[in-house]
Amino acid sequence: MQRDVQKSNGKMTLIKAATKLGNESKSCKLCNPVQCWMHYFNNSTQHYGNGHQSKYWRFDKSGPKFTNPTTLTLTSIPSELRIPPSRFDDIGAYFQEKYEFAKASNSSMDYLVEYNPGLVVIPTKMKQDLPKEAAYLLSMRVTPANNCFSAKVYADLPKEVWNAAYYTATNHLGLALLDEKYQMLPGYDVVVEIDESFDLKRSTTTKAGDSVSPTFMDYRLFVLNNEVYLHANADTVIVNRLSLRAKGFGDDDAHMRSTGTCEAVAEEGGEMGNWEKPCRMDNLFGGDKLQITLMRQFNTVWSGGVYGKNYALFGVPNATHPNAPDSVYAEIDIFPHHVQQILPDEFDQLEKTDVFGRIWKPGTHKRRRFKIDRVNMRMVKEVGNTSESANAPLPSFSTVDAHEDWFPGDEAPFKEAAHGGACCVSFSVGELNLGGAKINHHEPLLVGIGHTKVTWKPWYSKKNIPQEKKDRVPHTHYVSLFYAFDPYPPFQIRARSGYFCLGHAPLATGNKLPPSEGGIFNSRSILTRNRMLQQNNITFDCPQMSFVSSFIQKAGDRSKTIIGYGLNDCTGRLVEVEKREITRLLYPDPTSMVFD
Repeated sequence: MQRDVQKSNGKMTLIKAATKLGNESKSCKLCNPVQCWMHYFNNSTQHYGNGHQSKYWRFDKSGPKFTNPTTLTLTSIPSELRIPPSRFDDIGAYFQEKYEFAKASNSSMDYLVEYNPGLVVIPTKMKQDLPKEAAYLLSMRVTPANNCFSAKVYADLPKEVWNAAYYTATNHLGLALLDEKYQMLPGYDVVVEIDESFDLKRSTTTKAGDSVSPTFMDYRLFVLNNEVYLHANADTVIVNRLSLRAKGFGDDDAHMRSTGTCEAVAEEGGEMGNWEKPCRMDNLFGGDKLQITLMRQFNTVWSGGVYGKNYALFGVPNATHPNAPDSVYAEIDIFPHHVQQILPDEFDQLEKTDVFGRIWKPGTHKRRRFKIDRVNMRMVKEVGNTSESANAPLPSFSTVDAHEDWFPGDEAPFKEAAHGGACCVSFSVGELNLGGAKINHHEPLLVGIGHTKVTWKPWYSKKNIPQEKKDRVPHTHYVSLFYAFDPYPPFQIRARSGYFCLGHAPLATGNKLPPSEGGIFNSRSILTRNRMLQQNNITFDCPQMSFVSSFIQKAGDRSKTIIGYGLNDCTGRLVEVEKREITRLLYPDPTSMVFD
């Protein structure tokens, strides 16, 4: 069907292709929507196209049911670095003031927001050095860059102010300990500055005075072989192993003597920036109760090329040697599904010319003096070739973007190739046969969450394109989906849901969250409604960008999962979702599929 649609050059919809295939193939009669209707409704087409017809679900109605929603706020960030709510209504002037101060002091914009939460269950071996209440480790991106306010606010800024707000060199890492109910342990949330500590920070501006992107961007956490790994987006993806301890748990003086600061260790690493010993981070904010140790210099995952980012890292048990460490994989792309086995603690040393060859197109001659190339030269060891599975199945249900009255033919707004996202949670055979259509699974699957978006295209900037067309398909609007795949190479995708979006945090009364929302009040939660998901001039009740950045199994309860997501690059939130609910979306029963 997909092939027929592609060959038609926009003249055939997916519905017409399904009808054609159903009529031509005896083995695929149910591909014809009429035949499918007759099969499920007692060989009758009496109400076909009328009553219980095939549904095209709204994105804000097709998401998973969740419980225990939690708003995330790092209390360690000083109040003077928060955007005052009193300035929300004249935020353009506020940005202008901050730009003038940053320009005068040759610094970045001096306010911070936190979003895009990463989350892992703290490994057992690490718990002995932490408070007994600690169950999870949370990471967040901490930066001035944000989309809290309406697009018009940013569009009306002078170009130099807009550049300073978006292309800031400041991108800190926030870390916090959470208890079993996702509440932050008081005194155990901190902010650190990795690029400065590792002597990798780019200057705040170019020689021409233009602002530059940060050395690192989004951070994520993964547990592999009972160790915590930190993932960050740089030129491409970089990884490192980290360790935690709390002050007063064990011999503090011995720790200080045996583990040098990262600044000192980086200096010892010299021009090449290579070292293979632990170093302790100095906390920028939050005191010294939570102490972070990075185990070596970062290594770079080059498997997806220079534009790779947001890879999911996951482990697969050794089928022939159960006691051996898990094999570790990096999920490079989702559709098509590209996966590469890696050894995250080992690297091959590249020459700088080789790094430049990977970054720039052949035949171009450019100059570059970025310290991050010390890390780019440390290529993570790869095992074998990148696997690619066959085509993914069609979505398990349709959403409004697929309706031919909205976007006929090949005009569907969201690009087919999905990206991470977050992965992976293991679903057993029993869990896969609960909640959805009974399809008699006989093997477990791994499940992840991907995202796709309406991508910017050159015609958005052309004056001869009617504004009405641009408004009908606004770019940089995100939707999410679940996908499930085999837990062994080539990691074939076996199912995927339709699209959905995740909602806003509820409005607070005064400075207090309602009883339905856990966590800590965040004054910026109200701002996520400044940018709503829109398509075809319809507004949906969720943020323009609901970006899933973590997806894990709940500690002590394998029937539930936790999803962490960022809202419009402005705030972060956690929600709890039962596995059977995810199975319902991956394998819905077409006769009883109803979303509340």
